[in-house]
Amino acid sequence: MTRALRAVWWELTRPRGRRTHRFYRGARRSRSGVALVMVLTTILFMTVLVTEISYAALVRVQLASQERNEVKAEALAMTGLNLYRLILIASKQLGSNSMIGDMAASFGVSIGDTLWQMVPAINTGLLRMLLVFDDGLDEDDVADVEQAGGLSEEQLAETRESKGSERNFLDFDGDFFAEVHDEDRKIAITGIKATSYADLMTDPVALKLYSLMSGVRTCGNTKPFATPTNEIDDQDQFFYEQNLDRWELIANLADWNDSDSDRLYQGGAEESLYQRLQDPYMPKNAPFDTLQEVRLVDGWHRDDVWERYGDKITVYGGGKVNVNTAQCEVMWALVKAYYPSAPDPQIEEIIRYIEEYRAMSTFASDKAFVNYLTQAYPTVDANIKNSVSTQSTIFRVLSTGQVGEAAVKVEVVLDFTSSDLGKVVYWRVE
Repeated sequence: MTRALRAVWWELTRPRGRRTHRFYRGARRSRSGVALVMVLTTILFMTVLVTEISYAALVRVQLASQERNEVKAEALAMTGLNLYRLILIASKQLGSNSMIGDMAASFGVSIGDTLWQMVPAINTGLLRMLLVFDDGLDEDDVADVEQAGGLSEEQLAETRESKGSERNFLDFDGDFFAEVHDEDRKIAITGIKATSYADLMTDPVALKLYSLMSGVRTCGNTKPFATPTNEIDDQDQFFYEQNLDRWELIANLADWNDSDSDRLYQGGAEESLYQRLQDPYMPKNAPFDTLQEVRLVDGWHRDDVWERYGDKITVYGGGKVNVNTAQCEVMWALVKAYYPSAPDPQIEEIIRYIEEYRAMSTFASDKAFVNYLTQAYPTVDANIKNSVSTQSTIFRVLSTGQVGEAAVKVEVVLDFTSSDLGKVVYWRVE
């Protein structure tokens, strides 16, 4: 026991009396101070214990509430996904109807890809606005809601009101937002078939990738095939500054995808590119399973390369590009691959020419697209018909549900190539 504790103990237990302290009237000898210490210690201990129990209970309640909101958010995200799946199924059913298809084709419309494009995004905000403005939603109403920062509490409560025994469709907490994009608007890299470097330089998919990475192009930022802006993308300058070779990037994709272990670009073993890494691994030598897997390929792990070209490629589909939905950069790659002698300004001219038609209608078939293109530009290689389509069969649906601060994102790729309901080929929840 330290000197200080001894002093405290003596002060608490020393005899009390008239001579000892003027506060005490009667002389007595007792150790009642020990009881006081025990009472204070007990109170202190109980206070700490109760506080700890209360805090732990509060934490458990908050965790339970967060987990409950996450479950609700995932359910809302699944709602958005299922709604889009129904739209895609209906769109494909319409496209498979020969009578409707022939009627649409007579007007130059591809009906199988029309419905889902009419509804590019679904969210509860829009659905609630439709219920609030039951007389019709116009641009002024949308502008007023945006200016007010969303629907008011009264309007939100109105959208959740149920009538009689029927529960309102929107009678739930939280919101969801879902959108769909077709994978056929991109270049499918799994179609590269080359056993030598010479074969690689003549492979149709490899040529499209090389064209995607070549030339000086201008593509609008707001929508596909927009009138060229002042933003010029000089591909040659990019590869020169980053000391990269286009054919090496393309060959590395082919090497990862093929079954042998020999490099197409400059020879050697494929694994030599990956064994030198801090955490080495072996090349897969098998087809890609997901788009994220491409980031494992040498060269494509670079953020600057992925940011430029990652959203223009896909690992799904048969390799044909849907010319009705293709992005500007992908259309550039497609035309340039089959018209390599054309200067870059003429490629831009061809793309704008195609957009003029798309602004009024859609191409009903790949033959209609080729005829339209070659009539104006006869020198375009007619074999372009082997790389184009006017139907999309693979779709990526992104759906996000949010309840409170909890948000869950569901990403799904659906393949309608051989399934009327859409085969799930990729599923991710985060």
